[in-house]
Amino acid sequence: MGPNKNRSEQGQQPPNEPYVRGDPIPTPDAEERNTDSVWDLWHRTHRAHEVGYAQTAPGAVAPADAGAFAPTQPVGIARAPLPPPTRAPKALTLQDAMVEARRNNRVCPKPPRWQELYEMLPNRTATRPTPPLLGVSWNATPSLSKRMCLREHLAWAEAKGALPTVLAFLKQLPEQEWLHMGD
Repeated sequence: MGPNKNRSEQGQQPPNEPYVRGDPIPTPDAEERNTDSVWDLWHRTHRAHEVGYAQTAPGAVAPADAGAFAPTQPVGIARAPLPPPTRAPKALTLQDAMVEARRNNRVCPKPPRWQELYEMLPNRTATRPTPPLLGVSWNATPSLSKRMCLREHLAWAEAKGALPTVLAFLKQLPEQEWLHMGD
């Protein structure tokens, strides 16, 4: 190409070349051919599809005086009201306890109250469940690890049947007796 001529002025534009500024914008070459044969092909395809279906027919209509419905009966107004449905109390789960323990971005009870909770756990040994993080370990342990330790205590309480008592204890703790994320 010459330095001052674009491809359109030179009359050449290779078909697979990218568009360059100044090139003519290509237009589609749409030409409809054989319209009767295409329309016929569509009709044949449609009829072949419809072969498996019966022709539409009107449904049967019952005469208006056929007595299709039984006569209605009045309902007495002075019926005794039904008692409200009673539900069996839902058994507490570890999930219920964790919802309470995480409320307001809580981590765990502060050391003296956590020790009280730990002493409520039945059948514990020196190492099972893990004792609460108190003293030096309190300051050295991150909040999420403390929360996981509390979760272990709640799972222990659930397994040993003490979850209702432990959860009641947690619910009565004032907010200032809890460690919160960011404290």
